[in-house]
Amino acid sequence: MEVKAILFDKDGTLFDFNKTWGPWFFEILYELSKGSNKTLNELSLLLKFDLKNKIFKVDSPFIAGTEGETVSKIVSFMPNLNRDNLVKWLSNKSKDVLGFPVFNLNNTLNELDDMNILMGIATNDNKIGAHNQLKKSKINHFFKYIYGSDSGFGFKPDSGMQEEFLRVSKLHPKHVLMVGDSFADIISGKKAGMKTIGVLTGVLNRRQLEKQADIVLSSIAELPEFIRKLKINGF
Repeated sequence: MEVKAILFDKDGTLFDFNKTWGPWFFEILYELSKGSNKTLNELSLLLKFDLKNKIFKVDSPFIAGTEGETVSKIVSFMPNLNRDNLVKWLSNKSKDVLGFPVFNLNNTLNELDDMNILMGIATNDNKIGAHNQLKKSKINHFFKYIYGSDSGFGFKPDSGMQEEFLRVSKLHPKHVLMVGDSFADIISGKKAGMKTIGVLTGVLNRRQLEKQADIVLSSIAELPEFIRKLKINGF
């Protein structure tokens, strides 16, 4: 297989998921609970969040879902909240979150760029949040195409973002890797005909990801060497 492009998920792939969003989400739940430990505990159960360790459980809707799905869960539990206001509040709260980069992130992206590999982002985060986070981490210049759940192409596990990437890049899916940390990433990539790579910088372990992904790597730091070996051994 000749790799000409890589479409990356963002959270859990470029940025360590729990280290980036865990402390932030704890504060969100704390503010929503307004001092009520009962409400805090019930919200954490609903949204599958470990309050003690400030990490997400594997089946949390926040992991692979969209902001809208998380909001729907919260509003179902707290119907007095206005959905639109809650969306705006969460978006405002998330815009300044700094991504906790995975190991060797800049060097890895530089190496892939030197290999003339086209890179894009397909995230279930909103596009403004994605752009802001990438800019603050000074890696936005590596990505020619950045798609969010509100870009107009749907969201994962549907394959609209992948199909748009293939359309604008004019590449055949056999030359594109979809890289992510969740089942939604892998499923959406496969639907578009891409080869899929799972990484262990999210919340799923190797055994879980191997059930869906074509290949599982510890992190994207292993990608350059993996791609070089592909030229010799194939996929």
